[in-house]
Amino acid sequence: MAVEASTKRPRGSQYLDTDANLAPAVKRRSGAFGLSSSLINTELLCQIQNQQQFEIDRFVAQRTEKLRIEIEARQRTQTRMLASAVQNAIAKKLKEKGDEIVRIRNVNFVLQERVKSLYVENQIWRDIAQTNQAHANNLRTNLDQVLAQIETLQTAATAVEDDAESSCGSCVEGGEAIRAVSSGCKRCGEREASVLVLPCRHLCLCTVCGSASLRTCPVCGSVMNASVHVNMSS
Repeated sequence: MAVEASTKRPRGSQYLDTDANLAPAVKRRSGAFGLSSSLINTELLCQIQNQQQFEIDRFVAQRTEKLRIEIEARQRTQTRMLASAVQNAIAKKLKEKGDEIVRIRNVNFVLQERVKSLYVENQIWRDIAQTNQAHANNLRTNLDQVLAQIETLQTAATAVEDDAESSCGSCVEGGEAIRAVSSGCKRCGEREASVLVLPCRHLCLCTVCGSASLRTCPVCGSVMNASVHVNMSS
């Protein structure tokens, strides 16, 4: 009976033993749970960090792509503006060159017309100069002929004076022969002879017949080259 009494424990002590036995298990479980919780937290933190990094990378990629698109759009706009400016400058230069070509063409046309006018004027002046030269040559020829005729007339006048002197001497010595030669005009026979024929020196024509276009002397038939009117008045 004593043994039974000693082997039996009170109910409260059983609870204490149970609690004492459960305490390490609870601790082990709480430690295991804490370890697993820390692992979960680490994994979750890694996932969150990875998610954040992915979001950041995606945001950066989006911003980079947007910036690239904007830069390309600006570059295209600037390229179009530059090309438009270059085209405008080229068009302006081409217009200036075209205007200059038109101006030079007009000046060239005016100069060509002026050259043609000067050429025609030169031809006119050349023709005038040639005509004046021909007139001058004719005048020079006529002047030479007149001078020759004057010289011939002077010579004839001198000869007539000599003949007159000799005729005067002949009149004193033999007047019948002189009267026979100079009695009248050998052409018309009506008027008195007062024209001396040269070069034969025959006083055989009247004033009217001497003014006619005779070629030969009516006395000797020699060719006439001049005639001289002799004043027969005393």
